[in-house]
Amino acid sequence: MLAADIKTNNRDDVPGYGFQLKKRATALTESWPALEEVSNNHLMLGHIMEWFYNGLGGIKQQPNSVAFKELLVSPAIVGDITHAKTSFFSPYGIIKSEWSLEGMNLSMHIEVPFNTRAIICFPTLNRNSITENGKPIDLQKDIQYISVDNGKSLYRVGSGKYSFRLRMDVFNAKGEIIKAVETL
Repeated sequence: MLAADIKTNNRDDVPGYGFQLKKRATALTESWPALEEVSNNHLMLGHIMEWFYNGLGGIKQQPNSVAFKELLVSPAIVGDITHAKTSFFSPYGIIKSEWSLEGMNLSMHIEVPFNTRAIICFPTLNRNSITENGKPIDLQKDIQYISVDNGKSLYRVGSGKYSFRLRMDVFNAKGEIIKAVETL
């Protein structure tokens, strides 16, 4: 979902999510215009709520994983959104993804439930800019570097609570790095 999609979903002058909120809907309505004469408690239009967990929070299940035993955490840092705080109750326990952005400095707090593992995708190619609890990520014994994929550095972690900081790369319209920041 792009920043333009977020603006569209927030509009309250045409039928949609923002329009429903303006009409004081407390649940998703049966129709976009939130008509009063029909049922107004439906989840059929609820895909945007899933995007908050899966997109902004980046909480996903790895392919071939069962019950979120293998996770992928890859938050979408989009538009003018500067922070997100999401959680999901899996059969193994709570999964949390929280991030905040100040300029190009990104803080991420991730919680991986007991007896599970996660791949965390950091939006930088510069591994030297990533720290966990104030220490360089590559010096952490329990965190394993995997690879770089699609402009992101991927690491595997086990269960636990993690506090990461990094400096994001700046890309041009072609997806090429125009500025890679060295360290925080």
